[in-house]
Amino acid sequence: MRFSDLILGLLLLAGAAALFSAASGLPPIPGQAYGADVFPVLTAAGLAACGFILAVGSVRTGPFPLAQATWVRTPGAGFRAAATIALVLAYIALTPLIGFVATATVVLTGLFLLVRVPLVQAIGIALATALFTYLSFNMLLRVPLPRGLVESFLP
Repeated sequence: MRFSDLILGLLLLAGAAALFSAASGLPPIPGQAYGADVFPVLTAAGLAACGFILAVGSVRTGPFPLAQATWVRTPGAGFRAAATIALVLAYIALTPLIGFVATATVVLTGLFLLVRVPLVQAIGIALATALFTYLSFNMLLRVPLPRGLVESFLP
């Protein structure tokens, strides 16, 4: 199914408003020039900008309420959609148990394989991405991610 850009734009604007509202209630961080609300507010601003661009752009192209996209009819499309959702749910369930790096590597590898990236390349990119993300959050942002076996060897 494919929604018009107007509907998606309005949904993004509503999501941005909800995110901004929730972020406004976050407490400040003592001794910091910025608080816990900075990243969510920036994300809300990005969502709002994208929603606005989609909504305004749909006025020029002519709206259509709902149509079936051609990719829905391709073989395996339903499986890939369900597998993506399953991998996200697996990430949520497994990260606290086995840690961020291992879970993110497995999930990203699975997602890359769904879009037909070669196995060795998928594993390499997934591992590099997971390590880069972990080290960025842990060392630069000082935001701890769930630790597991792999993280016990990392700073």
